[in-house]
Amino acid sequence: MSDETELDPFEALTEFLYLVPVGLMQFERSGVVRLVNPLAAQFLVPLTPASDMSDAYSALAPLVPDLARLVRDYSAPSGVIIDHQRCEVVSGNHASVFSVTVHRIHGDVNLAVLEDVTKLVEQEQKIFADEQRFRAILDNVRDYAIFTIDPNGIIEQWNQSLQRFGGWLADDVLHRSISMFLAEEHRSESRIEQLLSHARSTGSVETESWCLRRDGSRAWTNTVLTVLPDQAGAVRGFVAVSRDMTERKRMEDDLRRLASTDPLTGALNRRSGQAILAAAFQDDSHHDERVAALMIDIDHFKTINDQHGHVTGDLALSAVVDACRQALGPKASIVRWGGEEFLVILPSVHGEELAQIAEVLRSAIARVSVATANGELWLTASIGAALHAGSPELLIRKADAALYAAKREGRNCVKVAD
Repeated sequence: MSDETELDPFEALTEFLYLVPVGLMQFERSGVVRLVNPLAAQFLVPLTPASDMSDAYSALAPLVPDLARLVRDYSAPSGVIIDHQRCEVVSGNHASVFSVTVHRIHGDVNLAVLEDVTKLVEQEQKIFADEQRFRAILDNVRDYAIFTIDPNGIIEQWNQSLQRFGGWLADDVLHRSISMFLAEEHRSESRIEQLLSHARSTGSVETESWCLRRDGSRAWTNTVLTVLPDQAGAVRGFVAVSRDMTERKRMEDDLRRLASTDPLTGALNRRSGQAILAAAFQDDSHHDERVAALMIDIDHFKTINDQHGHVTGDLALSAVVDACRQALGPKASIVRWGGEEFLVILPSVHGEELAQIAEVLRSAIARVSVATANGELWLTASIGAALHAGSPELLIRKADAALYAAKREGRNCVKVAD
């Protein structure tokens, strides 16, 4: 047998009423109170010190003034008459919020359950205020889009910032993969998974890529993905913050272009040409094809400047570059080597093709003219061509020597170095 003495039912009920963390009041339909626990009295007495705890309707009047009518009108034999109704009461300078629930237990017996939810309401108000501030930030931020995605990269939340950023509406994006924002060249599920995996392991990841707006236009976008943990610290998703960096990208591209190109003609400058030539010599993957260089000099360029002015001379330089681009296509690198000399770098050419390519180019330049005050001025050029010759410097020397040979033979012709 157990040494512990069992409580009789009355003592057990009394202990329960003292320990239960809510106020309890059992009363009849007439309002006569059958039972009230200390916590209920503690709640109610400060509200109406003169109230009679023997009458439920009088004691609960500060919280539910029409309780008698509600109980009288409730016709079911059992059930909930009032469900967690919140009531704010002021006692002196102190405001409290109580939650009142009234049950019909059976027949004539009812039970009122009272809870002081003042702190809970304060927490709810704080959470609501924080959510409103956060929502205001999300909806009114101008230069960023902020949204959440689940652990698999599926978009969970839409807000005004996402619409303002790219024109996207909720129906466009919700429950779809974040990859929908990416331009085709950046769009792959493996890339998305790589970014999410990196964010999981480090806490966040930053990336830049071309993204799509709703109208199909493109924006260079910086995006930071940050882990969103749950209460246990596990990854429950990510917060994505995207910023439109198109203008910065344009400025960077302009700076790179200015650093690598000739501002007059748009051809590559000499430094860029030297770098391309050095890289071409390091690439030995073409086997039976070789790097080639064409050195081009506009015939009688000094005379053009002297007779027609430097504006015409500038037009002639630009026209030759345009002719080279149209004749040779994107694989050729066109470099303004100096003055009226241009270097064309061909990364992979069969030896027997070189003279033919150079002749095509000479013929294309011979069909170019620029307007002057005295009519059309037709251009010609002398071209020296050379194949891979041990080093970039030697290749340039051979092409340059072939160019001077073409000039000696009367200009407007092609010479290929041995």
